[in-house]
Amino acid sequence: MTERNKPDLVVRDGSLKATVWNNRGDNGSYHTVTFAKTYENKDGDLKDTQSFYQSDLLRMAELGRETYGKINDLRRDQNRDQNRAEDQAKSQEPPREERDAFREQRSSQAQTREHPRER
Repeated sequence: MTERNKPDLVVRDGSLKATVWNNRGDNGSYHTVTFAKTYENKDGDLKDTQSFYQSDLLRMAELGRETYGKINDLRRDQNRDQNRAEDQAKSQEPPREERDAFREQRSSQAQTREHPRER
């Protein structure tokens, strides 16, 4: 059995829902959204449909607006986490070999450096 992808976020308004999916492409990650309406069939099972009544449309519009804001929040958080990871990688001490080579180079430069004349 294969594991199904899980959404990043599900935003609900009663029986209406917007499901946010994270995708990866050549230009990085991006989000897509599917809209559905949950209903109970005659057997008592919950099902989703992509058909909406006219009276659902304004609620769908508001659900889309709310979902748009939440996607922006997700992006901001992902960018912040990525920047933190990059900053941590930059701030880590270099490997011992690089550090020793740098110290040796600095030491040899200090020995060959001319001192300014005293006035």
